[in-house]
Amino acid sequence: MFRRGNRIQNGLELTRQSWAALRANPQLLIFPVISLIGMIIVTILFFIPITATGILSSIGEQGRRGSGDINQGLFFIVMFFYYFVTYTVIIFSNTALVGAAMRLARGETATVRDGINIAMARISKIVVYALISATIGMIAKSIQQSGRNSNNIVAAIVSSIIAGIIQGAWNMVVFFAIPVLVVEDIGVMDSLKRSLGLFKETWGETFTGNFAIGAVSCLVSALMTVVAVVLIGLAIASKSVALIVLTVVVVVLAFVAISLINGAINGIFQASLYQYATTGDAGKLIDTQLAHDAFLTTG
Repeated sequence: MFRRGNRIQNGLELTRQSWAALRANPQLLIFPVISLIGMIIVTILFFIPITATGILSSIGEQGRRGSGDINQGLFFIVMFFYYFVTYTVIIFSNTALVGAAMRLARGETATVRDGINIAMARISKIVVYALISATIGMIAKSIQQSGRNSNNIVAAIVSSIIAGIIQGAWNMVVFFAIPVLVVEDIGVMDSLKRSLGLFKETWGETFTGNFAIGAVSCLVSALMTVVAVVLIGLAIASKSVALIVLTVVVVVLAFVAISLINGAINGIFQASLYQYATTGDAGKLIDTQLAHDAFLTTG
């Protein structure tokens, strides 16, 4: 039996059960893959033209001289649209993932097409949500960048802290926004209010569950880093260019795989938390008794 007092243990068990659900439903991994491919394409489309036109090097030179011109304004405009498009890709993929996971939590079947159809049906809300997220992201980025450009170490530290607080607060507000977007027929602003309300009710397990998932991911990544350093070192020692390239490719793919798995597990965790927070039944993916013992909303 899991106890309310041991939240770390509960978080680890939720992680284990979310991982088991992913193994039973591997199609959920497709959605983080779609997000990754979309991000790569968007980044290439945005930054190759910027690099080719020399805007980045021009802004860097302006920063060293302490001056600025129209290029810097153009750069921030481009960056805002980059944020907007990338957030749209990410939110679309996460909506599809959470939508499919929630169908599974209810005991229904869920294919990749089902998830995509769920996201497509909410595309207008996803675009608005992405626009708000991009605005918040750019505000945080601008505050952080202003501190770095001041050439004052204290200002740089303070601006980074403020930017981190803004982004962290936003992440708390939107934690349940995608499940709400999937299930409840309400507007984006009402979805954000609803998300924040649910987060406040379930904050204990939300934090410990996310901490456990993140901690496990970091531990695996750390072990992978050690193995990667050893393998790359051995490859370099062999003086074989082909072996070095192959080793680097394998290492990169391994880290990408960890990131994709972590994204899918988070989607399952999010869907199950919402299912429990709104119905009192965690569904088929995680144990309802675990949720009952762990959540602050239980008596």
